[in-house]
Amino acid sequence: MFKRIIFILILLPPVVIYAGGNQEASSGDQKGGGAVSESIVLDGSFSLEVTDSAGKVISLDSPPVRVVSLGPNITETVYALGKGHLLVGRSDWCNYPPEVESISPVGDIQSPSVETILSLGPDLILASSHAPMEELDLLTNAGVASAVFYGPQEFTGAYEVLRGVAGLLGAQERGEEIISEMSGKAGRVEEKVSGMVRKPSVYFVVGFGEGGDWTAGGGTFINEMITMAGGLNIAGDVDGWSYSLEKLIEKDPEIILINNGLGDIFSSAPFYSDLTAVKEGHVYEVDENVIVRQGPRLAEGLEILNNVFTSYVE
Repeated sequence: MFKRIIFILILLPPVVIYAGGNQEASSGDQKGGGAVSESIVLDGSFSLEVTDSAGKVISLDSPPVRVVSLGPNITETVYALGKGHLLVGRSDWCNYPPEVESISPVGDIQSPSVETILSLGPDLILASSHAPMEELDLLTNAGVASAVFYGPQEFTGAYEVLRGVAGLLGAQERGEEIISEMSGKAGRVEEKVSGMVRKPSVYFVVGFGEGGDWTAGGGTFINEMITMAGGLNIAGDVDGWSYSLEKLIEKDPEIILINNGLGDIFSSAPFYSDLTAVKEGHVYEVDENVIVRQGPRLAEGLEILNNVFTSYVE
């Protein structure tokens, strides 16, 4: 369970990570960063410059044709842009869409195998939150371009990731189409929320049990999504991801959200089984990947949250 918690936190944009009780500020740009790209084709020549979220300028003299993704949200973005055929490698944690299973794994997000990546002959590495900077430096020194994209802790942070990846892959038009689709879905959710008679109290389970209680506190884009979808996050008044069982019991939320397959385990565990949401059958299993990954499916996650909240209060 604790390994799963760390996995989820690594997927999220850099803010504050809690591990073993120690608080460490991320070295990344807390505001994230959008990419600015210029593509020039003159007399058959090609030139592309993109500034990634870390402020690094990536220069390419030819369109990338062999790409390695080191982030699940990045992989989802590449496919959503219609560029999945460019992928030759992906992290062990990339599992969507299903076609990605046929792409060679190169290791986990924080410590991928440089040797495996180089053996695939890539011309571009794309990484996201908590990128393995030492490995990326080694790959850069070996002549492979690399870029890191993550957005700020906001729902619209996914737009910056989309624009950054789209800029490097020559898919700007499709990127803007996806952003428009996501914005439209968010607008429709906002309209539904305006008609809600009340907003239920909500607790989003990231982790529970012996590894401690973990959730999305204030300042996270998941907290923002819960609010946008018409819920009241009981952990909105704390920072980061660590929570206490005592606070959970005290606030006793009306709705509990948890990843697929974990609802029964949570509901039957000591202390959690006494929560009102458990007793009244309001523990809802959701696919957490559409909520915790800052990618093109984030608007789908927003719709799922809204459907749960509106069905509860109706």
